[in-house]
Amino acid sequence: MKKVGGFRRVCLLLWAALACGLLAGCSDMHNIVSGVAAAGEFPVEVAGVTISSRPQKVAVLSPSLADVVLALGYETQLAAGSQECTQASLQDLAKIPGDDAQAVVDVGPDLVLLDPGSSAVAAALEEAGLTVLSIAPATDREDFERLYAQVASALAGGGPGYDAGIKAAQDIFLTLDTINRIVPSDKVTTACYLYDLESRAVTGDMLGSTIMTYSGVTNVFKSQQGGAYDFETLRISNPNAIFCPPGMAEQIQSDSRFQGLQAVQDGKVIEMDPSLMEWQGRTVVETAYEISSTVFPELLEENSMQVADPAEEIESAVGSALASASAEEAADDTQYEALREGDQGEAVLKLQERLDELGYLDTEYDGHFGEYTAQCVSDFQKANGLEETGVADAATQRKLFSRSAKAKGAQEDTSSQPPVSSDPS
Repeated sequence: MKKVGGFRRVCLLLWAALACGLLAGCSDMHNIVSGVAAAGEFPVEVAGVTISSRPQKVAVLSPSLADVVLALGYETQLAAGSQECTQASLQDLAKIPGDDAQAVVDVGPDLVLLDPGSSAVAAALEEAGLTVLSIAPATDREDFERLYAQVASALAGGGPGYDAGIKAAQDIFLTLDTINRIVPSDKVTTACYLYDLESRAVTGDMLGSTIMTYSGVTNVFKSQQGGAYDFETLRISNPNAIFCPPGMAEQIQSDSRFQGLQAVQDGKVIEMDPSLMEWQGRTVVETAYEISSTVFPELLEENSMQVADPAEEIESAVGSALASASAEEAADDTQYEALREGDQGEAVLKLQERLDELGYLDTEYDGHFGEYTAQCVSDFQKANGLEETGVADAATQRKLFSRSAKAKGAQEDTSSQPPVSSDPS
């Protein structure tokens, strides 16, 4: 039995993540991906659902969609997630049972994201008056752009959101292209991912099958659909490697039916968390490395020989990543228009709503930026280490709408203070 992982894999993943930020691709607005009808920023129609304004409190009931939100950088708009959303970046996010409609209603979201398998709870949420958007998972590279365009358009608008979604999807697949170029191509290596010993596997109509292809292996169930397989097909195809959920490798090795398979004889039965085959954020890059590095271990050895001091390389990479993040943060500032006394409108109203949430504004508000709102902004700036101007500039708004924003009266605790979040809104 083999389990994927290891220090060198972390090095590879870090460099892959950096590559995603350096490589870019964009799509013109006239190349509309199916399911998104852009009409300016907002309102926008996505998969038949009209979203009137930028959602500020989103409940995501699908861990895969949560993964996409993270890949897009829109996590500050999340108010709650289902208990299956176990990504480390969402550990502080309020968790609710995804099948409990009342628990979702109690969050008070202005948008609920879920997948088509949640039709029952979707109906209950719609009946309660919530805006519910069901987004199907991607099945291949082209459909991956559709998925990202839909999620990004719903959260950031039909114009900039759509473009950001297409770019993020293309960046991820550019990294998969890089992986595919370095895996051996002089021989055919076959593999499969089995969810159980009887009938469930990754088939050709799932994105996991596409990821396997980019990892340098051919899915033996590529011609199958619906996530179903039969053992005779598995026996005839005789894969070189079998991937399976944790705890299942021993079952495969002890099952007499599997004894004659090449993967079992060669010790290529590899346990891999099923979420890696199902989540469709940047997790797909990790999945590709998991597959390629275990099926082709020589790639790790070759890579390690080129790195004289891995720790030094990682330190350099982290420095580059931080510099890149700072540049992106500066670019995000252009999406915030400074608000000051005398201004009024929806942007001011959202500012006041957030100040109210954090306890700085304790009176009625109506979208007019008056003297009292300016004082509240100044108080927020003081509590959050910003220059006290009373003007809600880009830096102030980015901090205000981030999950690291300090509420009024919060005690300073640098030991547990989360990093400032760069909100792309």
